[in-house]
Amino acid sequence: MGQKSNLLTLRKSRVNANLLTTNPKEFVLGLKFLTNLNQLFSKKKVILAKKDLNFESNKLALNLSLFFRTSKLIGYQKIKKSFKTTNNDFDASFLQPLVKNHFSILKNNNIQLSVVNLNHMVKTSEMVSFFNKLRRFSTTLFARRFNLFLDFLKFSCLFEGKKVDSKIFLGLIGEIFRVLPKRKHNIFIIFLKTAFSILVKRGKVRGLRLLINGRLKGKPRSNSMSILVGSAPVQSLSKDIEFSKLHVYTLNGAFGFKFWVYR
Repeated sequence: MGQKSNLLTLRKSRVNANLLTTNPKEFVLGLKFLTNLNQLFSKKKVILAKKDLNFESNKLALNLSLFFRTSKLIGYQKIKKSFKTTNNDFDASFLQPLVKNHFSILKNNNIQLSVVNLNHMVKTSEMVSFFNKLRRFSTTLFARRFNLFLDFLKFSCLFEGKKVDSKIFLGLIGEIFRVLPKRKHNIFIIFLKTAFSILVKRGKVRGLRLLINGRLKGKPRSNSMSILVGSAPVQSLSKDIEFSKLHVYTLNGAFGFKFWVYR
């Protein structure tokens, strides 16, 4: 009695098919392929927001949603090369060795590749609005990491429009926190409260809650800090609530992040 229900299993939600096959060999090879694919894109400074691999009769269907980091875009501008990543002109030549190594055993002759560039979905007006309200943190919290600040602004716009998952957004928050010294933990908390307030005031997100467990501010013992903006019910099957968690490893120890989003 009194136990909380598991929201992730009881709530009815539409789940995209991924690794849909009855052949166990195809499932294992596809799972290894998606894991190596995520590592490959992370080395290229590209965030793989969505990856779906499905097997049909004699065809592999691969759907990707990519977000190119600001440092990646600046690198393309420096070498003065054309940067085209639409659905029709995406160059997938670097994926050929990876696909051959994993699926040479299977008799799949056809590979259907669909790519969505999330950078094209970011509206300039929304990003400028975020920048004007969070500009004061660009020098205090993002010293020598201005590209990461721009990535957070873009991700905030995508997260507000439900273009990226809460787990991807939480991963970027953990990346911001990972290298911070203990004297900047207060500024980090104020920054998140301000950013969450902006998202809630726009109306698309009703509430955000972030729970941080660890040695905040360099204290000898771990404690908990909760950041709540708006209303974020933890247990409700009729509400649209996303939950994600993350471990962040820093010089001050390991920190646990739990994130609730109420839309």
